[in-house]
Amino acid sequence: MNAVKALSTSQWFCWKEAVVITLVGWVPLSLGRSLRGLIYRSIFAQFGNAVQIKSGVELIHTSGITIGNKVKIDRGVSLRNEGQNSIIRLGNSVKLDLGVIIKTHSNSEIEIGDCTYIGPYTCLSGKYIKIGKDCRIASHLGIYANNHTFIDPNRKIKEQGSTYKGIVIEDDCWLASGVRIVDGVTVGQGSVIGAGAVVTKDVPPYSIAVGVPAKVIKSRKPSEQAITSIPEDVATNDNPLSVSLSRSLAEVERTSQQKLQYPSPKDSAIAVTLQNLLYKLLECTGKAMNVTTVTVLLRTEDQQHLEVCASVGLEDEIAAGIKIPFGRGFAGRVAVNCQPMIVEDISTIEIFSPILRNKGLRSILGVPLQINGQVVGVFHVGTTLPRQFTSDEIKLIRLMANCIAFLVTRAEITLANVSQASEGLYWWSNLACLLNPLWQHHCNSFTHGKYA
Repeated sequence: MNAVKALSTSQWFCWKEAVVITLVGWVPLSLGRSLRGLIYRSIFAQFGNAVQIKSGVELIHTSGITIGNKVKIDRGVSLRNEGQNSIIRLGNSVKLDLGVIIKTHSNSEIEIGDCTYIGPYTCLSGKYIKIGKDCRIASHLGIYANNHTFIDPNRKIKEQGSTYKGIVIEDDCWLASGVRIVDGVTVGQGSVIGAGAVVTKDVPPYSIAVGVPAKVIKSRKPSEQAITSIPEDVATNDNPLSVSLSRSLAEVERTSQQKLQYPSPKDSAIAVTLQNLLYKLLECTGKAMNVTTVTVLLRTEDQQHLEVCASVGLEDEIAAGIKIPFGRGFAGRVAVNCQPMIVEDISTIEIFSPILRNKGLRSILGVPLQINGQVVGVFHVGTTLPRQFTSDEIKLIRLMANCIAFLVTRAEITLANVSQASEGLYWWSNLACLLNPLWQHHCNSFTHGKYA
């Protein structure tokens, strides 16, 4: 009897919801917004003050939807609360722009925090999604908190069910246009995700991540981007290139020692530190050599292409996800020939990436990154003015390439194998001590013109 009564109540509410939406959901302009602001209160689980819902909004099972104060919902938005025992929560001052789709699964919870903006044609779907306060979510994003199971090749994928882990985007994040967030990911507070990135792993707080798959390239925290004091036993001269590297190596050594005392396999601080070190090397190289761009390309998993992993001046190549085939373009030829290459006028050669020409580069110098005789990438610098690179500059770039090759290779090994994390951290601590005197010697020689 109770089941029959509950069914009857549910059916009555569905009819009521359908009638209310049919009567006032289409009414345009301010009249429609005013009517919906009054009448929709009777069908939503919670309906705040000063809510604005434009015409043409699709609403399903509003009894499981709560809306805070001053929420704005644009035309073409779909709030599809289709899952049983599911709820959609919109905090105060949330804005859903044109064509946003929010869809729940069974026993789902999707929550959007106060003062968060969701851009046009973004889709949120899954069992658990939580977006924090003050977030900026741009257009055409896909945030999917579910995944298909496809283990058994003898069964259709649709018959194997799905997995659900959940997605969390913490407060004050900015996700640029076209980003994809896969199930099981947490984007830390204050982080920025570049356009077109595919986020497959957790992003630490206050990070900048770009690419496919997304990789953290920088920290937004000033304390993680610069060292305010230099130990006396680390920097012994005022050469800007030497001092900058010395600061970075000191930071790696200090972080390594901290992690050895308090190890945590899930802690990403060492990863951020290694990435920061790489970018500091590029920045100080660019300043010391007075070049426009400094770029590191690494081999892809298929071993047949190069892609930019870090750059100062050519960051657009990271966002574009350009992959350069071996033997093609400038970087591809450097990788195949395994020799330094200088081009004084790049208009005379094939350039695979159009971004180099769009940047206005004129001259370029590149060297291979090698470990045990194997090419793992390419390191190159470029200028917008014609330049004749000297033999001293080639030697300095090759020294830099050796440092970078060791850095990226050991970083991949350390971060890929958690069980060897302690060994990797000891390696970094020792490397910091070994590289400083060698680096200072070569920088001094370069500054005073002592290369043979």
